[in-house]
Amino acid sequence: MRTKSPEKRSRQKAARQPTYRVETERNPETTPQYFQVSVNILEARKLIWTNPQSANSYVIVVLGKKKHRTSVRRNMDEPCYRENFMFELFVSIRDIQRSGLWLAVMEPRCCAPPKLMGEATIDLGAIWSQPHHQVFHKWAQLSLPRNPTAGAVGFLKVDISIIFRGDIQVMPVVVNDDRVDDNLLLPTGSEQQPANYVITVYGVFGLPNGAHSQTDSKRYAKSPSSFVRVSFCGLSVKTAVQPRNIHPTYCEQISIVEMFPNMSEMIRLDVCSGEGCINRVLASAYLKLGQISHDGENGFLPTFGPSLLHMYGSTAYGTLGTNNEDGPYHRGAMLVSLRTIVPYYQQRLRSTGVEPVVPLQPESLWLMEDFCIFCPILEVSMLDTHVCGRLCGVAMTVGELPTDDDGDEEFVSMMTEIKNRKLYYTGSMDVVRTVVDHGNLDFEHTFPVLQLATRLPDFRFRMFRNNMVHGIVADLETSLKDVERRLKNSEFDNPRDLIEDLNRAADDAAGNILKFLDIVQYSSPAGSAENAMVNYSTELDQKQMALQKEETEKIYQQITKKTKCSSMLSLIRSVNKNIDQGTVSKKDVKTMLADVTAMAENLRSLIYKTSEGWPDLVIWLLNNGSRVAYAKISIADVIYSVIPEQNGRNCGRVQTIYLKPLKCSKHITGLPSSCFCIAGKIELIIWMGLYRQMHAFEPYLPKGYKLKVKDFEICLKTTTLMVESRAFIYRAKLSANIERQSNLHTFVRMNTLNALRDTKVKPKTMTPIWNQVLKVHKLISATKERVENSPPPILVEVYDSNLAGKQELVGRCEVQPIVDDREGYEHAPKLKWYDIHRGVEYTGQLLMSTQIVQIPETILKSTVYSSTDEAIICDSNNAAPDPLEVEPLPPHLIPKSATYKVDIYWWGLRDVTTSRKPCVVLEIDDLTIKSDVVSDRKPNCNFPNGRSSQTFQASLNEIYYPPLSIRLYDSSTFGRTLFLGTNIVKNPNKYVVTWIPKVEREASLRSVSITASNFYQVNQVLFVKKNLSVPNPKYIHTKLTERSVPLCNKSKWKKIFCSAVQNEEEFALLPTSAEEKSLNAINNYTEVVDSKDWWTRYFSSLELYPGELESQLEFSKFKDWCATLKLYNGNKTGIPEKDEQLYCGFLKAGIAIYKWPPPADTVAVTCNGVELNYGYFNDYPTNEPNKFLVRVYIIKAVNLVSKGFTDKLDPYLAINYGNKQIGDRKSHVKNTLNPVFGKMYEFRCMMPEDYLLTVSLYDYDTLPPDELIGSTTIDLEDRIYSKHRAMVGLATEYNSTGVNKWRDCKKPSVILEELCERNHLPPPNFPDSATVTVNGVEYRDTSTSERSFKSASEKKESICLNLLHKWHTLPICGYHLVPEHVESRTLYNAEKPGFELGKLQMWVDIYPLNSNVYIPPAVNITPRKLENFEFRVIVWDVQGIQVNDPLKKVSDLYVRAWMDTIDQAQYTDVHRRSTAGEGSFNWRMIFRFQYHHAEKKLVRNEKGPFTEVEDHVPPIFVVQVLDSDSNLQEDFLGLH
Repeated sequence: MRTKSPEKRSRQKAARQPTYRVETERNPETTPQYFQVSVNILEARKLIWTNPQSANSYVIVVLGKKKHRTSVRRNMDEPCYRENFMFELFVSIRDIQRSGLWLAVMEPRCCAPPKLMGEATIDLGAIWSQPHHQVFHKWAQLSLPRNPTAGAVGFLKVDISIIFRGDIQVMPVVVNDDRVDDNLLLPTGSEQQPANYVITVYGVFGLPNGAHSQTDSKRYAKSPSSFVRVSFCGLSVKTAVQPRNIHPTYCEQISIVEMFPNMSEMIRLDVCSGEGCINRVLASAYLKLGQISHDGENGFLPTFGPSLLHMYGSTAYGTLGTNNEDGPYHRGAMLVSLRTIVPYYQQRLRSTGVEPVVPLQPESLWLMEDFCIFCPILEVSMLDTHVCGRLCGVAMTVGELPTDDDGDEEFVSMMTEIKNRKLYYTGSMDVVRTVVDHGNLDFEHTFPVLQLATRLPDFRFRMFRNNMVHGIVADLETSLKDVERRLKNSEFDNPRDLIEDLNRAADDAAGNILKFLDIVQYSSPAGSAENAMVNYSTELDQKQMALQKEETEKIYQQITKKTKCSSMLSLIRSVNKNIDQGTVSKKDVKTMLADVTAMAENLRSLIYKTSEGWPDLVIWLLNNGSRVAYAKISIADVIYSVIPEQNGRNCGRVQTIYLKPLKCSKHITGLPSSCFCIAGKIELIIWMGLYRQMHAFEPYLPKGYKLKVKDFEICLKTTTLMVESRAFIYRAKLSANIERQSNLHTFVRMNTLNALRDTKVKPKTMTPIWNQVLKVHKLISATKERVENSPPPILVEVYDSNLAGKQELVGRCEVQPIVDDREGYEHAPKLKWYDIHRGVEYTGQLLMSTQIVQIPETILKSTVYSSTDEAIICDSNNAAPDPLEVEPLPPHLIPKSATYKVDIYWWGLRDVTTSRKPCVVLEIDDLTIKSDVVSDRKPNCNFPNGRSSQTFQASLNEIYYPPLSIRLYDSSTFGRTLFLGTNIVKNPNKYVVTWIPKVEREASLRSVSITASNFYQVNQVLFVKKNLSVPNPKYIHTKLTERSVPLCNKSKWKKIFCSAVQNEEEFALLPTSAEEKSLNAINNYTEVVDSKDWWTRYFSSLELYPGELESQLEFSKFKDWCATLKLYNGNKTGIPEKDEQLYCGFLKAGIAIYKWPPPADTVAVTCNGVELNYGYFNDYPTNEPNKFLVRVYIIKAVNLVSKGFTDKLDPYLAINYGNKQIGDRKSHVKNTLNPVFGKMYEFRCMMPEDYLLTVSLYDYDTLPPDELIGSTTIDLEDRIYSKHRAMVGLATEYNSTGVNKWRDCKKPSVILEELCERNHLPPPNFPDSATVTVNGVEYRDTSTSERSFKSASEKKESICLNLLHKWHTLPICGYHLVPEHVESRTLYNAEKPGFELGKLQMWVDIYPLNSNVYIPPAVNITPRKLENFEFRVIVWDVQGIQVNDPLKKVSDLYVRAWMDTIDQAQYTDVHRRSTAGEGSFNWRMIFRFQYHHAEKKLVRNEKGPFTEVEDHVPPIFVVQVLDSDSNLQEDFLGLH
């Protein structure tokens, strides 16, 4: 309610002390402080030497009047300095931002002054704007100011940091910093060139009067004398002083010659007072070069205006605050322009100049229009009584520009009434206190509508373009977030549904882009906005619009599949193909989600943040008429357009803003950036449009709200509604970066509906569990539709309360509640994790859910209203709930927790190059497990004492499971740790394993031999259970088709393991049945080819995998022994290009989580029989370094991709392992895309240093360097330690001699013994040479006819080998073993990501280098040379030839024959006038050809003028008899 007249309010305002910061108070941003500037000179590269033989150099560092230099480095072409310098400064933040650091590399000379080799100037303001005010391992480009045409003359690697004296410097992690191009100390990677930055300052409009202190009065203050100071890259240039004018006109052009691109991205323009000894800053503005230029393919140089830059300050009068944060006070607008001339050699570097220019008329730059702003205030709450006091109000202001044209008379009359009656201000109102320190304003169900009328330049055309692009991006990102949420929580029936949603979102984006292009490009300029765009657009507007159109057209073509180079489209096509085949996986969804996300980011980059030429809208909170808090709103977000797509994103929508205090009593001595306090919350609607469009405001009001107008005053009225706001607070996980970790006493506060609710305080924990329901009952003035469409948000805050009662914010988040009309708790939404932040700093997560319940009218009769207008629902039998009583969450919402045990085998780190003493920490819920510190500084190192086990209690079901966090630290001395990288596993269920009782496992394995009659024979030793009756042998194929068949008696463990492993076959190894004699026809189903050499077996019987060996489903990617976790120095984005920049190595570790403990009388074992009392990884091998012999067999490459359409390659092989390389450049294969190598490379390696094997193909060139075709990588460590035995493949048969001699260092019987020992089975028993007993089951070789010459040892090894090939049929602990094979590995090139560049057919054999291990000789895969043959054919005669034409009695016959192609056919002579179909020739034909014995094909070579093609065709001989008088082909006689 309104309490005082305007006269009384004015008098009270005059008597009250102002609450804004004045010049006499301490301002941390302008007060001198102690700073330390640390400069670390590391190394230099690519220097241009005068005397390269000596190569002596040193570096000079200058900051202000202080100078340091390094010692001289002698005889070093690329000198390494490694010297650190510290500069102590006592200056203000503003002064340090304007300072420049000068670096110079000098070359000492004998009997002559040293020569300047290159210099660089670094703007400390740009360093201050970086995270933690530092740059780390960056390259500064050196140049010569006296010779600007020389370009870059070298690079200097530096570390620069600015810290307050006494603070600790935060050292970041830099990965792969050796590449100069990727780590330049520049905004782009292009080479610097001299440039002339021409800044033209025309004038300033609306400067504040010169009130300099608290005692001055603005009304009687004099107009200031002023000048403009332009600061860029440490240089400052001033205009002339204009005396006594608040609208000064300068019209001066300032030129600054500096390098482009430049590290300093900001040109600062300060309007300074020209009076007195100190040039005080009256107003300030800046131009960010990154926002007014583009470095892409269709980029443009920095350009701006002529246009307006609006200036803001943190105080009404006096000096300005800095830190690049604009305050709320409008200080006027500056008319300025910028153009950049590159290259520029007319003046030397760092030279400046000032010259006058012709004035501009504002009428030629813009068109003034009449605008109206309407702002209904729906709620004012969360008022901090220390800031707002007892009386406060809300006001709205916008910066104004002077104009001679008053505009429409009705508009002028309206504007005058608004100003005179202060309709932009609610007036002072009583603050209703809800708790001790917080209150709200009670509007008594009548909401005031603030009004504002002003004349502004019509720059809407700039806003409309950005608003349309923002709408496209917003819709697309909403769909992406929904798909990402459903994918994370598994809220889908089939991944195909998510693919369809992504396709639908992309199609909608394409339609919106088409509409944007139609409006921007093809619409006729009918309205005033379009005319303004044509007549008043600047060069920057035209450049940005052209870039927006071109880039959106590209994205539209990508979506509509009109381009062939888009990775996203190829993915969509491949995924759609998978949809038809029903093989869509979650990986396909993730890949497509990443591509669509990249497309959304490309669209978002087209939303330009340049100044639109309009001031911001400021919402003020006033205490007794004095401004105490504010919130700034961009006009572009609330502007109205007749085209809905051009509306601002918040135009006419209910929005919630949080007010920032101008002066916070809790943070008086700190920087404004360290204050996160909220002075109040306002819920409002803002609409801004032309005066002639003001009729369009009312339709934007929520349904049910009525607009009341009386004598220019406007208010809103609506009905009342009873609602209950609920917050189900369960627990939180706070970040380890928070101060006072061990002494946190946390509670949660809910802010909603003008009320606050707090939970109980949980002391001394980083993972507090509150388990409390917070509720607010309220009778609000709102309609049901408004609550459903725009539910009041709930602000949830976590506070730390110390023993003295002081509360410090830990983090907060704004939550949109779920609206429901069902009152029962059974309809409460499920709990969900929400990230909380303090400012931009992430501080933890909160598990909770929120809900707003609409109370039905039938219950309102039993509602009792309290004195504070808050309603508490009661029934006749129950009293009102006690506010001190804690209400727990309903049981169905509380996550069901269980006790788990986690076993970890810290194996090792790979590719970690930035560590000194690395260690890894695993965090899941409250549990933290830390590995031992690795003292080895090698990039690939293993942990000592790697096994760890601990128990914890958590919920690992549904969405409540806690993420598993892996963090990599570098532990240095004195207990300090440096964070290097992290990996967050969102779903730890992938590491959850299920154990079985040892008794059940043994009983299940023993029960296999009971029902032997239910099994039939597959070959001479293996028998598979099919049905209770033996099938008819005639329906059994020669090879068994593997398929899953259920057993008769399914036990508990069977159900568990069938559900856990979907691809595991359910076959059983069983003894011989009685029907073996009747099935002898099947015994010889495997035909062994009598191979003469390896190539014959390759073409006939060898297993050829179409892809990589590890990608085969039966081998589980060889990750069964440990997990590989990539570590990222930052948050993973899902976009491969960006994630690659954050990648800093990976961790190899075994992780197993299982429920624990088992019942008292139960021994828990794994499927392999390991007793979990000793740990899941108890039987795993040690991770000590070992030596191995590796043989890499390269057969051939297939379908290599050439550089051109008809080009051929000259490929050769190169092998890398660790830091070693084997090259075979001399053995390149000439002019082919399908080279046959047939080579074996043998080398010795040490694990883990040489764990990664890289096989590369290069294109031979007579002038090196050769171009990389593609490469493939193999993790040798995975193959060595995998249970699938991937070191050497199992041969199809055992031979002790001959070409196919057994090539494993262990015989099949030894391998079988090891498998039994590993799976805790009894060792195999051999009663005789043809019988083996495994797990109590007897297997015997009953073959008599085949290979009766086998020795006893060969028979024993053969039956063991057959068992190994079928080891995967063993229940519980069976799995596939790698057979003898050839794998086809795809070749990739990092410069062409995602494109397949060919296939490489190869295999790898690995042997341990132990003293007692015999290593068999290598396999000879040298290709056999082609042999030349001559095929002679004699055609004697033909008989019985039937003529096709019955009327023709005489024929002229001849014979045609060929091999290979008909082009090589040979002909006999013609036997004329044959009447009986007979003919005599006596003709000899000779055919010469090349024959490939192993492949059994003819080799044909076709040579063209520019190409040569080799083809392999079957050896077919064709003979034809033809009639020379007929036009048709004659009879075909035969094929040979």
